[in-house]
Amino acid sequence: MDEMIERPFRQTAVAFLNGYPSIDDPVDAPQLKDQILAVVAHELRGPLSPLRLASQLIRRVSADRPEVVRSIDVIDRQICQIARLADDLMDATRAGHGALRVHRTCVDLIDVLADPFEAAALAAAKRGQILTLQVPDRALRVEGDPVRLAQAIHNLLHNAVKYTPADGRITVTARAEGKDLVVSVKDNGLGISGALLPHVFDLFAQASRTLAASAGGLGVGLAVVKAIAEAHGGTVTATSAGPGTGSEFTLRLPIVTNSSQNVCLPGPDTR
Repeated sequence: MDEMIERPFRQTAVAFLNGYPSIDDPVDAPQLKDQILAVVAHELRGPLSPLRLASQLIRRVSADRPEVVRSIDVIDRQICQIARLADDLMDATRAGHGALRVHRTCVDLIDVLADPFEAAALAAAKRGQILTLQVPDRALRVEGDPVRLAQAIHNLLHNAVKYTPADGRITVTARAEGKDLVVSVKDNGLGISGALLPHVFDLFAQASRTLAASAGGLGVGLAVVKAIAEAHGGTVTATSAGPGTGSEFTLRLPIVTNSSQNVCLPGPDTR
């Protein structure tokens, strides 16, 4: 069902990119792109409120019918997926203008990982994938925006689940390395070609290069991950030996950000 949601927007993205060189005034091209993203995000969000209300009503009157409740669960998950896509589109636009807001506080990165990992575990289980989490016994504290960091980690995990076949393996690792905290997501999935690897975080990169693939995505989620990492003074990188060899995405965050000299050290407490 994710493919049904993404396909028309992926095709629109490819059409836009293919037409980019023919735009008479290249100065207006970025503005046109932003307008398209804003309109698409708005149109996606429009139906969500009535859909949520209808879903809640059906759930309320069908509480004694498990088959209906299961169907409503599917609908609710897809509503959340559309909402996330709309958020990513808007955030991609904001990032292009340097207007992506982050509200930093001292947070435990392991706590931030919890919700995205739980959601990914459910999706992976349905595909027969093995998803594991490796974290230290102590807290991994970092100065960051917990909502934005969770969004970035969710996008990385969603990407891994999507591009890893059934019965595949995905390993999530969080650790401290010197003055940085690192989250890596490694899979044995489809891998990334050498041609795509330098552009994997570009907006619509996947759309323009993988349209024929059934797993092809919009390429918005990874662009947002990059924007969130950079807004925290960090980086995100991707490595792959090529198609069919899997890939690893590494999110690296400084414990001390450029905007603050407050040290938020990994905690000595155990879990």
